[in-house]
Amino acid sequence: MDQFTKIKLKNLFKKDKVNHDNILFKLHHQVNFFVILVGVLFIFGENYLNGKAIVCKGGDAYANQYCWLHGTGHLHSDLAKGITGLCSMDQEEVTEKNDRQTHYYLWLPFVLAVCMGLVKLPRVIWKSLFERGTMASLVERQTGEKIASRFNKLSRRTNIYFICFVICELLNMVAVIICFHIMNSLLNGKFWSYGVNVNNYYSYKPTQEELRSNPGLEAPNPMCNLFPTEVACNICTGSIGGGCNDKSSFLCILSNNLFNQYFFLILWCWWVFLIFISILGLLYRAAQMSIPTVSQSILQFHLTPFGLDYKASKLSLKPADMFMLAKLANNVKGSVMEEVLDEIMREGGEKKDLELKMVLTNDDDEQEKEMLANNV
Repeated sequence: MDQFTKIKLKNLFKKDKVNHDNILFKLHHQVNFFVILVGVLFIFGENYLNGKAIVCKGGDAYANQYCWLHGTGHLHSDLAKGITGLCSMDQEEVTEKNDRQTHYYLWLPFVLAVCMGLVKLPRVIWKSLFERGTMASLVERQTGEKIASRFNKLSRRTNIYFICFVICELLNMVAVIICFHIMNSLLNGKFWSYGVNVNNYYSYKPTQEELRSNPGLEAPNPMCNLFPTEVACNICTGSIGGGCNDKSSFLCILSNNLFNQYFFLILWCWWVFLIFISILGLLYRAAQMSIPTVSQSILQFHLTPFGLDYKASKLSLKPADMFMLAKLANNVKGSVMEEVLDEIMREGGEKKDLELKMVLTNDDDEQEKEMLANNV
């Protein structure tokens, strides 16, 4: 139990000593995590701490608890129009089939908590399984010469490092899509199109003349359709020996759903935005992997604050090496980064001189052999 008391919420949002991801990654594992956390805290508090999550007119404590545990249904359309406006066009009457449509509100905070774990998972995989302190091993060298030496040793692994990072970026987007699917399954298949339906409902309002000529244009409010604040609850009571001798119907208020209507609309818009920019991020990363000039331009962008962008064009490195150098530039001072680049260029120049010398030596050996053969 003592181990759990040591866990601090601020540790989930603390800044890393070494920056080994990017802004898009942080939008997923920090901002997205925080947005979902807000929903978990508010919904859990409203559902289980205020004591009045559901209030049924004329009902006793048993009726309130029964309706809370077993769920409720939408009001009849005629009654709904007179109370809050039309919420469900697909329910002409309350029947045994559809009088438990709102059972999901009981599980919302727990399912959102699962989503919190899912959006953190790619970050844990990247940091614990793939990255494993690679960038820290560069930064802790402190001097440019030592960092360049360590970088050259890691050069064989930069391709794997780069590919693993891209995989985790893809996992970020997959995690959001999975959360979307989970919430859609819980909310009776109405969450995928929730934002679109709300936008369509408020962007087009049929006139009274149009409604008189075509009553089918009157659409239900998708917000109260999915999260009704006034619901119907049917309770069947009778003898313990069997049989339902007495049926009671109650009009109940789910005040929590007023928050849910707007929170899940915000969550839907946020997740759609996150998926969209994640797709753009993957296209950007694919270009960086496959087009050397794009990798060079990205490295120049990261070196521009130090005034070292001109050095990027002098480097003959593969895209994965430039990717790691760009990450390194986010963690060291400009003077150190300049030393690193100079050292890499110097070692690169020495390798070229050595290769040229070996080629010339081989040519000389061939000429000597040819002369000896001619003399013989």
